[in-house]
Amino acid sequence: MRGMSDRAYGPNGAAQAGWLVADIGGTNARFALARLPAVASVAQKAELAHACTLRVRDHATLQQAIEHFLSTVPTTERPGVAILAVASAVTDDAVQFTNSHWSFSITALQREIGLQGLLVVNDFAAAARAVPTLDRVDLRPVGACAQRDGGDAGMRVVLGPGTGLGMAALKQDAAGNISVIETEGGHISLAPRNAEEFFILDFLMQRFGRVSYERVLGGEGWLNLYQAWSLKLGLKARFETPEQVSEAARSGDLAARAAMNTMASILGAFAGDAVLMYGAWQGVYLAGGLLMHLLDGESAEAFRVSFLDKGRFSGLLKQTPVLHIVNPDLGNLGAAALGADWLARGGTG
Repeated sequence: MRGMSDRAYGPNGAAQAGWLVADIGGTNARFALARLPAVASVAQKAELAHACTLRVRDHATLQQAIEHFLSTVPTTERPGVAILAVASAVTDDAVQFTNSHWSFSITALQREIGLQGLLVVNDFAAAARAVPTLDRVDLRPVGACAQRDGGDAGMRVVLGPGTGLGMAALKQDAAGNISVIETEGGHISLAPRNAEEFFILDFLMQRFGRVSYERVLGGEGWLNLYQAWSLKLGLKARFETPEQVSEAARSGDLAARAAMNTMASILGAFAGDAVLMYGAWQGVYLAGGLLMHLLDGESAEAFRVSFLDKGRFSGLLKQTPVLHIVNPDLGNLGAAALGADWLARGGTG
C-alpha cells in the first residue's frame, strides 16, 4: 500500500468467504472473522463474527493465541486468509511487539497456521483505514469542537493512548481514493511547554534517558506522571499500577488527579501538533483504551485548551474536528478494509 510499510504473502485471487482479522496490542489481542467483498467501496464496513478478546500475557506466542481463537471457530468457517494489525512497526519479515513479549516471523506464522495469505500491518494504520467506514454512531465530538467531519478530500490523523501511543494519517483525494500513512509518531521526543512539564521531563530523563510521548501517554504514563506529581507535591506515591492511579484519580486523589489532567493536556498538545505536521484540517480521530478516562469533565477541558494553544494557528485548530471513536471493533474493521484493498490488488503488497 502506498505510504505504508507492510509485508504480505498471499493468493492472487478473489476474497475468501471469511478472513481472520486481529487487532493486537500490548495488552489485548482481539480476533474475529470478517466478511467484506474484495472489491468494496472505501466506506463499506465489514461484517464481523466470532469476536474474541484474549489477554496477551496468557499466551506464550501469537501463534498460540491464533490457534486458541481458531479452535472456537467451526471447521467449515476456518479462514484461509488473515490480516493482522499489530502494535509494532512492520518493516520486514521479523516483527517484534513494542510493548509485549511477542515476536514472530511472518512467513513462518503463515506456514504454521496453514494460511493461503497473510497481511501484517501496523495497528494504527488499520485504525486509520477504518475511518471512512465509520458511522455517526461510532463517533463523538470532543468538547465544543468544529462540526463533524463531512468526509471531504484532505488529510486526517488518527492517534491515541492504549498500552502504547499510536498514530497514523489518512489521505483522501478529490476522486475518493485513499492512502494510509503509517507512523511511529508516539515515539517522538516529549516537548515540555511549562514549568510542570519541564519538571516531569527531568524526572523521567533520570529514569529513561530519552523520553518519548509514549512515556507519558501510554498505559505506563498514568504511573510515570503520578510518581512525578507525588514528588513535586511532596506526597508519598502510594499506588503501584496504572489501574490504581486511574481509579485514585476518579476518587479525587490529588497527585493522581494531577497526573490525569496532565496526561489529557499533553495529549491535546500532541494532537494539535499532529494536525500541524500533517495538515490534517479534515479532522483528528482519537482511539485507545485510556480515552474513556481522559475525555470527560475537567480533563476534557485540559485536552481542548492544549489542542487549541497553537499561537497564530489557534484559529485553524478551532475549525478542525476532533472526534472520539467509540466503536470497540475499530482495529478489526480497519484490518478487514485493508484486506479488501490488498486482495483487490491481487494479494500483493
